Amino acid sequence: MPVKDYYHDVVARALIKDGWTITDEQVKVIVDERNLYIDLEATKDSTGLIILVEVKELDDVRSPIEALANAVGKYFLYRTSLDDKGINTPLYLAMSVAAYHRILSETIGKLAVGHGRISLLIFDPEQEEVVRWIP
Repeated sequence: MPVKDYYHDVVARALIKDGWTITDEQVKVIVDERNLYIDLEATKDSTGLIILVEVKELDDVRSPIEALANAVGKYFLYRTSLDDKGINTPLYLAMSVAAYHRILSETIGKLAVGHGRISLLIFDPEQEEVVRWIP
């Protein structure tokens, strides 16, 4: 099993505050002999909606560009693997509000999110709250 991302538990608590139930952690997707792990699966009881969430931090890192490339690459691998298996569960990339206002607000961040068709969950790590959903 992979190590939890720095904000993994914070995002889980933010989702719970937002009315979600965490139904699984480290969701395994198998492609041939490769195991991929998506951080969280959550269900909204009021609607029955199920989502998958990959947690990444892009703000407090040595190289925001390397972190962005890693996050976008993982999102792409997870989304294409889910698509290949016919799994249509929405996949979100969880980012802190600071990362959203820094690297993701720069041209390179906007291009990556736009061209990658990445759905975002923006969270406030101090308040442990979901700030914004960008499908």
